Amino acid sequence: MTRTMRAHAAIWLTMLGTLACTRRSDAPKADPATLNVTDWTAHTELYMEYPPLVAAQPARFAVHLTKLDDFKALNAGTPSIEFTPERGGAATVLRGSPPSRPGAFRVDGAPPAAGQYRWALVIDAPGLTDRHELGTVTVFPDEASAKAEAEKRPADDPAAIAYLKEQQWTNEFATAPVREAELRTSIRVPASIEPLSGGEAVVAAPASGRFTADSLVAIGTTVRSGQPLGRLEPRLSGTDDRATLASDAAQAQVTLDSARAEQTRAERLLADRAVPARRVEDARRAVATAEARLRAAEARLAQRDETLRSGGGAASGNAFTVRAPIAGRVADVFATLGASYDEGAPLFKIVRTDRVELRAQIPAPDATVTRDLTDVAFEVPGRTDVLPLRADHRHDAGVIDSKTGALPVQFEVQNPGGQLLVGQSGTAVLYKRDRLRVPAVPKAAILLEAGRPYVFAQIGGERFARRYVEIATRDGDQIGLKSGVSLGDRVVIRGAYEVQLASAAKGLPAEGHVH
Repeated sequence: MTRTMRAHAAIWLTMLGTLACTRRSDAPKADPATLNVTDWTAHTELYMEYPPLVAAQPARFAVHLTKLDDFKALNAGTPSIEFTPERGGAATVLRGSPPSRPGAFRVDGAPPAAGQYRWALVIDAPGLTDRHELGTVTVFPDEASAKAEAEKRPADDPAAIAYLKEQQWTNEFATAPVREAELRTSIRVPASIEPLSGGEAVVAAPASGRFTADSLVAIGTTVRSGQPLGRLEPRLSGTDDRATLASDAAQAQVTLDSARAEQTRAERLLADRAVPARRVEDARRAVATAEARLRAAEARLAQRDETLRSGGGAASGNAFTVRAPIAGRVADVFATLGASYDEGAPLFKIVRTDRVELRAQIPAPDATVTRDLTDVAFEVPGRTDVLPLRADHRHDAGVIDSKTGALPVQFEVQNPGGQLLVGQSGTAVLYKRDRLRVPAVPKAAILLEAGRPYVFAQIGGERFARRYVEIATRDGDQIGLKSGVSLGDRVVIRGAYEVQLASAAKGLPAEGHVH
């Protein structure tokens, strides 16, 4: 064996020897019985470990105090324990010391004479005075009877998850009590966000021509109704060209002038009996026809000019201004600067976003629910919060969709801040008038395992249990439960993932406390 191998072997033997000693010293047979108590007030959580209490025998109480406003360790103050005889009399007070480290306090002292006591822990800290009433405790006359009574206590749940105070204080962690609440009943159905009727418009080319603009509107731009988006310069060929219409009007004017001159000449000759009366009648008909043609030509020209003016004509007087027909956001841009388009070709797509439509697919058996709805909310995948919606109008065709087997129901809803995106899919939460009074927990407390909901219930200061629950109703951030927990139980609402990791590693040795 080489020197290096001998050195490694020596190190391993030393480690094994140390481990063996540690295991022997940590063996349950050598450990004295340890009791614990957990209690909550409105301000603090107490977790205290202590030995069976024997009269006049010194005992150490390991006190762990957590502030419930942030679930961090209390790092100042002094605790004291009061023992008050059940039959009355003066209280015995054991006073503790400041924390040896944040959250960890000690109270050392001998309990009073054997008997039954009401006991309490009092904490006096800067800006905080709190009192934990711990019920009744027995002080035994001798160590043997104390240990015998301690051994009668039920063993800890082997399935319980250990998550130490030191871990709770340094990680994100919080619990909340299960409280009774009156919650709305609801149904949850697939839904999508669609544009309102009349809330979507495709801006098309008003005539064949070339598209121009100072700058091209970008996708996502918010536009107002009537806002210019660009110009379309019509092609200069065809009878609809303005120059052609102006020429037609001028020709009609010349024809009218000639007809009037001919009428005047015919009437003068008729007065001299040089022509028959029929010639004057023909001249008058020619004037009437010329006047009608002039009026038509002028009307076509005026109509063209008015169209150009209403469209905001370009300086050339021969271009249409393309305007937004509705207020909304530009969802698509098909136009290209300088490109030519035929009449009716799409240039822009605008969608109204301040108000949208929530289209819910309600299963046929629940179709009658639509007559008794009070509120609507929308759950978006990836978001933990539920979006409450203000529905101004609800309508449906009263016809089941043959493809989905559901009744499509449309809710017109406000969309402040554009939180709802057209085309978005999610779950509509439709609240009914009925209410249930049930135990409730925050939504953050509910976890899923293979589709089954469960919570982590705190069964002791450092012990947690997985409790499968049955959900009765969901109302915003509150979940009503049928079973699985009881009123007053405390459940983890922040840090459940760390507790889950602790459950996976519960076979590993815990560090324990240092006091």
